Amino acid sequence: MATDFSGCDYLGLARHPALIEAMNAAARRYGISATSSRWALGWTEVHQQLEDAMADFMGTEAACILGAAYLGSAVYYASLAAERQVVFCDETVHSNQFLGMRAEGLEVHTFRHLDVDDLKRKLLSHDGRPCIIATDGVYGISGEIAPLRELADLAVEVGAEFFVDDAHGFGVLGDTGRGSTELCGLSPERVTVLGSMSKAMGCGGGFLAGRAELVERFRHSAASSGSSLPPVPVAAACLEALHLIRAEPELRRALKHNERVMRSVLAEQGVGVAAEGCPIIAMLLADEHEAAKLADHFLSFGLRIPYFKYASEPRTNMLRAAARSVYSRHDLERFAEAVRTRPGT
Repeated sequence: MATDFSGCDYLGLARHPALIEAMNAAARRYGISATSSRWALGWTEVHQQLEDAMADFMGTEAACILGAAYLGSAVYYASLAAERQVVFCDETVHSNQFLGMRAEGLEVHTFRHLDVDDLKRKLLSHDGRPCIIATDGVYGISGEIAPLRELADLAVEVGAEFFVDDAHGFGVLGDTGRGSTELCGLSPERVTVLGSMSKAMGCGGGFLAGRAELVERFRHSAASSGSSLPPVPVAAACLEALHLIRAEPELRRALKHNERVMRSVLAEQGVGVAAEGCPIIAMLLADEHEAAKLADHFLSFGLRIPYFKYASEPRTNMLRAAARSVYSRHDLERFAEAVRTRPGT
């Protein structure tokens, strides 16, 4: 059986026995479906515990859990559209952000990827209407980390709301795993964070965390109140995952060790990567054909690193690998041997 060396299960929690047991116990008690939306019959004490625990973990006034993280941008932009009709966003934010902005008919201005100076220039010509500055925290294909401190400072300077989709940073970055905002030293009151519970947490669903006044709006938005919640067994597993992230920092330490090993192998063999500092390791290759060929080569060593044209990444010469906390020494040796014997060497 091939070993996954890509994907988003960074802490290996998707198969963790404690999560499976929590899910089974909740399924026996509550059934397997939420059956309804938040304000109808779907809300349970498990959902409330998860929402409270998420706000506490993130250090925010409140949090709103969602059936899918992909809904988060639609909920966010719908909730602010009446008072903020203008958005300045990084040109390569995840597609869910653009869908949310466009669904509300917002005026969208993109700035060059990770380029704070370009955003400054665009803000200087802005007419002063209340706006939003939006970015991903970690770019899910390249692994690049946005300059969040600088962007947050600009948001304060122009009176903008600041929104960060941190689906790939949550659970793995920062001293406690709060994500890219913690890594960059942002205080929770300066930002609204969209997080995923299907990646580092290994479960399903998403959340928005921030100021209580905004979160209450999120809970009552059409996209939130009219859609299903995470099924109760999934919410119970999320609670257990959050507990493990807090109680077992060794998961992140193992992840960081494996990331260092993988990056070291690639550097020794002259394979460039798109970015440093997170578990996403995007190998830079000549073109998409070389990327696809290398994916096949890894598979011949029993390592799955699939290549496809990524929706949110315009560059096609990357092969996206990912470190995970659960790799064995043998797994890492296979990775090293595959890199050493790659086509063209």
